Amino acid sequence: MKEEFKIRTMGFGELAQMYNPSITAESASNMLRLWINKSKRLKSALEACDYKKGRKLLTPMQVKILVDYLGPP
Repeated sequence: MKEEFKIRTMGFGELAQMYNPSITAESASNMLRLWINKSKRLKSALEACDYKKGRKLLTPMQVKILVDYLGPP
């Protein structure tokens, strides 16, 4: 049985790897960044919670927004 995803502070790369476990960490981060930039609604919601390009850590609220838009990893 798959463990339930817990919303918490986490690294951008850590979350990216959860969504893309079969590719390198750098590629996973690039893919997550691409998904964010392709969705104006997602990007706006993150920016409203103080998300900025290049952030290494995501707040629990930012993680929740990503999971709400993308589904759990």
